[in-house]
Amino acid sequence: MNRNLINLIILWILSLVGISFYGGVLSYGIFFVLTMIPLISLLYILIVYFRFRIYQRLDAANLVCGHESEFYFTLQNEGPVGFFGVKVRFYSSFSTINGIDDGVEYELAPNTGIQKMTGLLCRYRGEYEVGIERVVISDHFRLFTISYRNREPLRVNVKPDLVTLNELKSADITLSAPREQMTNPIQPDILVREYVNGDDMRRINWKATASTGKLMVREYIGEERHGVGIILDPRRVNGNMHEYIPTESKVLETVLALAMFFCDRKTPVSVYSMSSALSEDDVAMGQKFEEFYEKMSGFMFRENADTDLMHSMMLQSGTVFCKKTVFMVSHTWDDANKGFAGALWESGIPVIAYIVGGVPNESDDGGASHWTVVRIGTDDDLTEVL
Repeated sequence: MNRNLINLIILWILSLVGISFYGGVLSYGIFFVLTMIPLISLLYILIVYFRFRIYQRLDAANLVCGHESEFYFTLQNEGPVGFFGVKVRFYSSFSTINGIDDGVEYELAPNTGIQKMTGLLCRYRGEYEVGIERVVISDHFRLFTISYRNREPLRVNVKPDLVTLNELKSADITLSAPREQMTNPIQPDILVREYVNGDDMRRINWKATASTGKLMVREYIGEERHGVGIILDPRRVNGNMHEYIPTESKVLETVLALAMFFCDRKTPVSVYSMSSALSEDDVAMGQKFEEFYEKMSGFMFRENADTDLMHSMMLQSGTVFCKKTVFMVSHTWDDANKGFAGALWESGIPVIAYIVGGVPNESDDGGASHWTVVRIGTDDDLTEVL
């Protein structure tokens, strides 16, 4: 209870005492005025609540996180009395309004409005509400204050930012650089090995298979791994949007930055993801990259996404084993990701894992040889950490 209301209650009680002991027109007049003040204040707040309007507009067809857009809003008094003591509060978790303090009180004459133009910057990719979140109304006597959510919030769909990397500090790019092909890339060697899921059936050495009782395949000389693979973990952190929106935004931003970095250097890039089925996108600059960017902009993470199934499908397809280096981008470095990284390492493929959020721990180094783990904060500058 605020001080003004406490003082009013004390005065109202004293007016009752005055009526009881002295009576008279003055005592009754003071009692009547003190009784009407809170009623008038509440009536004023009701009028503002029903007749105050907010109109918002963004002057941009496509919003990209990290890039400011012009933002307009109008505060309109559509009531018969003047309004004052009206404040608006802005959403601040995922966006920033530049140049306007949300503690400012606005005064509006009857049937007039105030229009403001400023800049709005969305910090994360995703779909969420921006602009004015709440309205705070106080009466003339500062007896009552109510706060309510904006009845017509502005909902936006923000695309991820494209970060240009001049270098990749966290990985040795010579591991993924294209090399000259050997002179005879399809001549089989005398060496054979046991068949694994994903091997081309045409490579089966039937003589060795008959002698060992197991499917055996030929090794090939001149068989050069080339390009890089980028694995996007499709899992959502949890159902709390204040946690998953910043995390997913940085995951996609990392995937796009890596893909563009290698595309600029003419290195073949394959990006693996999964929604309803496993998807492998061969990315290149130009129209193909624009299509890939749009796909990533609308990518839906799911809490129940099955990464074990995704990894199993990748092992069966076998294309990931043709890469010189594999980058894994996720929000967690758990047993599922470690197990898949271990399978790649056993095949001689270096693995660099970018984990968004969390803190470094002992399992990150993988024995200092199996993989490299780089932790990325949701608000980190990728040019500094990648």
